[in-house]
Order: sequence, then structure tokens, then C-alpha cells
Amino acid sequence: IAMRVSGLLLCLQLWLWAPRDTASTATVAKRYSINLDLPAEERWREVAEDNAAEISLLLKEVASVIPPAVLELVHKLGINVDELLPHPYGLELQGLAQAANVDLTNLVLGNLVYELTAYGRGAGVMGCTSIVAQADNGTIYHARNLDYRMTDILRNLTIVVEFKDNGKTVYTGTTFAGFIGLATGQKPNAFTVSFDERNQGKWWMNALEALITGTHGVTVFLIRDTLGDPEMDFKTAVEVLSTRPVIAPGYLIVGGVGPGEGAVITRGRSSADDVWWLGSNGSWFLVETNYDHWKPPPESDDRRDPAIKGMKEMGRNDLSPKGVFNVLSTPPVLNGGTAYTAMMSAAIPELYQSWVRNPDTL
Repeated sequence: IAMRVSGLLLCLQLWLWAPRDTASTATVAKRYSINLDLPAEERWREVAEDNAAEISLLLKEVASVIPPAVLELVHKLGINVDELLPHPYGLELQGLAQAANVDLTNLVLGNLVYELTAYGRGAGVMGCTSIVAQADNGTIYHARNLDYRMTDILRNLTIVVEFKDNGKTVYTGTTFAGFIGLATGQKPNAFTVSFDERNQGKWWMNALEALITGTHGVTVFLIRDTLGDPEMDFKTAVEVLSTRPVIAPGYLIVGGVGPGEGAVITRGRSSADDVWWLGSNGSWFLVETNYDHWKPPPESDDRRDPAIKGMKEMGRNDLSPKGVFNVLSTPPVLNGGTAYTAMMSAAIPELYQSWVRNPDTL
């Protein structure tokens, strides 16, 4: 009970101070409920109908970053890309496309944009930043900025989604209306996860082949599968997220509910290239951006060192959601490409919140 009361107070703090204590305006993201008891085709209807115009606009922008050869090949072969996806994701996208009145193939390819472009970071648009940290009392906090191109559109589509089974929230995530996978999510009293890009070169044709043959999975759907597994805890989540073959390399940052339960998984396509644990070398926090943690970040995109500096200046004794939020609100960690900031703690599920970021001084 004490932990729950503490969580409610922390949540209230976030609502009160987040928009005022930063170098940008921060708007609380709209929330939706996805009823997992409904047929898959009906689950996203409200999201689709509320955001139909913006979803259509977003898909036009997404088409501009997917290699033209991919679009040409898909249409030339007449591939029903929704049928290539594991259950229930193809059916969910069928229903979403119908409710939003958009082309199903384009919607599916839009949902695979991470896999087909490795997030396609463009000039002047930085990547993501994730932080997992442990307080003196053992509480694990996990927060992230998601940065991407098309930010103006994505900000308008940023939503928090509570996935419910029999009226109970079984997991929560932050995504964009029209996208059914999760790059940020929380299973209450179990673990949290965020996904950052790892740019490994132009291998999109191999990615398409892997999708068609079914040999590798889609990371944002793997995250949903992991969050939705009733038997999954921090340890098993790290194992699954480290070993399941995926189309896109990336960084999976995982937080748990107890001391030492934090990890950064550096993913190759077949398995993890490295797992970096919270507490290694005495660390009380881990910062991951978009580069292997054992290598220096490029001078042109160094968000890691400013984030580390901010965490050290705050100190473990003063670790708080507000403090981590402020670290993520410090340029260049917060930048013109930041779509949203998310804050979560699996041990305090009610803390989960996301804010649309609109930097006004950058």
C-alpha cells in the first residue's frame, strides 16, 4: 500500500511540474484503451476513426522514406503483406485500415518502417535516448526520448495505449496512431522496455526477404508479445528479447522491479551481441542512445555524454522521476527531432506517462 501511495504522489508530481520545468512545452499524450477481448479487427477502431486524416498524411510521409524498390517489389509481386505478420497483428491492421480508410499495404509497410529503414535517421535528426536507473531504495526508473524524422506529424499522433483483458490493464505502451507495435512499454509489476535504433547499414532487401520467409520477427511486435505474456518477468523478458531473431538490429533497454534489474541489450539480427547490466562496474544507471556503449559516440551526435553528465550531477541520492525527466529535457538530449518523452517504473505502474515534446528554444 505504501508503494502504491508513493506512486500516486509521484504521478501527481509529474502532472504538476513536467510542462513548466523544461526548455520546451510538454503536452500529456492522449490515452486510449485497447480491449483485447474484442476481435482483432475491431480493437483499434476508435484510434483509427479519431486520427484518420493524420494517419493518411503520415503514411504519405512514410512512403517517402521506404526505399522505392521495396514498394515496387511488394506491389509487383502482389504480396499480401498483412498475411506475413504473426497473429493477431495482420488482423488488427486490416481493421485499422478499414476504419481509417487507408490502403492496407501502405499501412502495413508503415508499421514496418523501422525494419525497412533502420529508422532512416536523416541529416539533422538525432536518434533516441533511454535511461534506466536504480534509486537508493532499489526502485527502478526507466525513461526515454523517442526522436525521429516526420516529427511534426508524429507529435500529433502520439498516444498512450492501455491494453486490457477482462477489464484489467495487462500492459501499457506509447505509440503513434496507426502504428500497432510498441517501441515503449510496461508490464505492471514485471518490467519496462524501450527500443532504440542501431544503424547497421542498408540491408532493407534482406529485411524484406526475412519477413517473407518468416525467419525473423518484427521487434515492435516482439515487444508486444513479451509484454502480453502473463508468465513473463524481467529475467525471462531479457532472455527472450536477447535470443529471438529479429529483422532490425537495435538496442532494447529493459527495467525490472528490484535492485539490479536493468539491462541494455545490443541486438544483432540473430541474437544479442552484448547485454550490459545495471550494476556492472558499480553503475546505478545506464544510458543508451544509438551507438554501442563500448564505443565513443560520434562528435556530431553525442547525446550520451550530456545525459551521463546530467545523471551524475543529479546523483543517486536525489534520483527522482522529475530529475530524470529534466535530464531528458536538456539539449541536445532533447532536440528538434524529439517526438515524445516517456516515464515509467514497473514497480509503480501508475507512474506511466508520456508527453509530446515541442522544443521552443532549440
